[in-house]
Amino acid sequence: MEKYKEQLQPKLKKLPVPELYETLARLNEWISPLVTAEELAAFQTKATTFSTSVGALLQTELVEQMEQTTGSWLAPLWQKSYLESRGPLQSESNFALIIKKEYYDQIKSKEARAAQLIYQLTKIYLSLADGTYPVEFTKNNQHVDMSFYLNFFKSCRIPGNKQDSFYRGETQTAEIYIMIFVNGVYFRLDVTNASGQIYPLEQLQENLNYIQSLEIIPKQGEELISYLTGVERGYSYVLYQQLKQDELNYQNLQQIEDALFILSFSNGKDESKEECINEVLLNTSHQFLSKTTQAVITKNGHIGFNMEHTAIDGVPTLNLLTKIVESFNAPATTIATKCSSDLAQKLDWTLTSQMIDSLEAARKLVEEENGSYSIKHRVISAIGKERMKQANVSPDAFFHIALAMAQQTVFGKLRSVYEPVAMRMYYEGRTESARSISEEKKQFVEAFYNKNKRQNQEALVTLFIEAAKAHSDRIIQCQNGKGVERHLFGLQKMIVRSETETTTFTAEALRILGDDFISTTGIPYNILESFSFGPVNKSGFGLYYGILEEEVILTISAKKNREQQAIQLLEGIEQAMIELAELLAI
Repeated sequence: MEKYKEQLQPKLKKLPVPELYETLARLNEWISPLVTAEELAAFQTKATTFSTSVGALLQTELVEQMEQTTGSWLAPLWQKSYLESRGPLQSESNFALIIKKEYYDQIKSKEARAAQLIYQLTKIYLSLADGTYPVEFTKNNQHVDMSFYLNFFKSCRIPGNKQDSFYRGETQTAEIYIMIFVNGVYFRLDVTNASGQIYPLEQLQENLNYIQSLEIIPKQGEELISYLTGVERGYSYVLYQQLKQDELNYQNLQQIEDALFILSFSNGKDESKEECINEVLLNTSHQFLSKTTQAVITKNGHIGFNMEHTAIDGVPTLNLLTKIVESFNAPATTIATKCSSDLAQKLDWTLTSQMIDSLEAARKLVEEENGSYSIKHRVISAIGKERMKQANVSPDAFFHIALAMAQQTVFGKLRSVYEPVAMRMYYEGRTESARSISEEKKQFVEAFYNKNKRQNQEALVTLFIEAAKAHSDRIIQCQNGKGVERHLFGLQKMIVRSETETTTFTAEALRILGDDFISTTGIPYNILESFSFGPVNKSGFGLYYGILEEEVILTISAKKNREQQAIQLLEGIEQAMIELAELLAI
């Protein structure tokens, strides 16, 4: 990875630590629409005290850490925060996506689609390993960070007692393999030979046909092993350790951890889009959820991915997957091969009755957890990026104003909305958070819906423009390394690291901002049919929005007791977007 790390580092900016006074001033601005006047005044008093006492000490420590770090001061702290989380991965860490069928409809069989995925993913890994993968740039021809790209491969989040660990195997090209998971049985499938050359596409498909033809019935309990990855992390650690006490099981788990990635064939319901999304995000019966990259071929041949979020982010994920699906019809190379079935090897497990009982208990817990969520999908075809641009504002700002309007109509008030901002212009850049609700949005929404004192159209348009500008300005602040939330996060970590006298200020500030009533992500890639993740706030919602040229794709997740409100929120967003288009005459 020298090309994507050492050589790229001098061409990228280093993530700064914002000035404390700047962050506190922005913090005051960011929380003002979320609290009462009395709460804001009390908070301002605490902020003043914090800035002249312990806050100044924590700031000094954070700046020192930044100066002593060759990479990003945030990246290791941020990854550690994922590894410290203790909840189920499928609802608290992982994200899933479905590829539009038009990108692979010409590939008729499920085995052929799987072979293409395996071949193209392996090619990308090999190009990263030998440095031939192209360096990426922004639209403005600026370099972007690529230091995390190998984290997609040969990697796994391993459960720990109090904190998990992230494992990534040694970079090599010879005799690498993937895992195939079908009907509760694991197979190791070799994908390169001793010279590091990838096996031909046709041979990979022959091996998949061979695996599918075996119709092996798993030994008692083998089909339950995947459930150990879907329980809360402390329990996952206990099951992991119990399983590893047997040498054969220990070797199997090591092989899974070191596999390039996993590909599974699932048999769950996938007739509707919601069923398909549920199958890829939440059906743990066919998924080893702690593996960073898992491709899924559903019962009716849909292609999906379930990604573990610890060491990767959405934009690089979609960059890789776009290359994959756009290469499905590219000519494949050929080399000398083994016999067709010699590439596949079934994994056998040793399971005691006690271990089987433990895994059965895990299955019940996972199914209860997964069954507690509702996922809804909607495509808004009345308006897309092209129409939004006619308002001369950012389409992202347009959407988030509509989301604020929908919040107001469904819940009667505005609560915190999380919006990630990609920070790949910095070395080891991950994300910053731009809280979407602003005072300007609040003023527009209140004016728009105040029936007793309805503003005229010109005044409403002015308020809309101000709200859109405030939204874009906040995104730019974050992109310039002057975000609020990650800075507060860093200060709080300095408290833990240095055992500084405990202060409640940073925790309270993060609590107010981090309510995550609606956690959003907007990654507008044409290959996506859906993108899904669990709600960060279990009383709230997880919302994906993909703003394409002529439509907006929405996928929302919530606990079952919030299902009706999730539907109302989707309807409210569509209605608000139409009302905005009418207001702006676009």
